[in-house]
Amino acid sequence: MTLTLDNRSRNKESSLTQALRQIQQLNSKIAVLEQQHQDYVRSQQNLISAIAEIYVSPIQEIQALRILICRGEAACRQYLRSVLVKQGQASKTTTGQIEKPTLDKRAKNRGFLQNSKK
Repeated sequence: MTLTLDNRSRNKESSLTQALRQIQQLNSKIAVLEQQHQDYVRSQQNLISAIAEIYVSPIQEIQALRILICRGEAACRQYLRSVLVKQGQASKTTTGQIEKPTLDKRAKNRGFLQNSKK
């Protein structure tokens, strides 16, 4: 009788230690997930502030936010890069920074082409 009681108490003890171990594992997983979530929220906040700084029109801002929500961070960053490239190209054309070939450059190019034909 005492032997079966001892076995039952050992079984209960082992099941309690297993449950405790599982609880500890779950707590550590929860801590990792909470950290990942905080990192994700921080990156989203940084991205949203970047959207506010980069956009040219409210439509672009809305488009960037839609992309962020629907397709995720990577697609949004790609869209923002394309907006920045377009802005850079537009600012070059409006400020006249794109060099137009001068007569000297045209003559050099013509000379280069003529020499390459020989």
